[in-house]
Amino acid sequence: MPFQKGKSGNPGGKGKDKAFADAVRVAVNRVHDGDPEGRKKLTVLADRLVDWALAGEGWAYAQIADRLDGKPAQESTVNVVRRIEELTDQEIATRIAELRGAGASGGDTAAPVDPSQLN
Repeated sequence: MPFQKGKSGNPGGKGKDKAFADAVRVAVNRVHDGDPEGRKKLTVLADRLVDWALAGEGWAYAQIADRLDGKPAQESTVNVVRRIEELTDQEIATRIAELRGAGASGGDTAAPVDPSQLN
């Protein structure tokens, strides 16, 4: 067996090396050659982004807002599915009643389910 039970195959965790991100950080922190004021490339890029936003570019405005205020929280829906063996008799009876009502056009005419009859 190549791995010991209960011991991680990667005890150091995920590598922290992000070569591209590091290279971009170095590049944007260099002085911009064509800038008469000797500003860093990052400053020149930020100024251009602000100029685009002021010119009416919505995507640029959104980029600035996301970086200053943070992106708005996104709502997500999670459906939890449980196996039938994990449900209580009452939960099963309730679900049966819901399903009966979902297909009826004029309401459910069937008698309610007695959970004691499920076993």
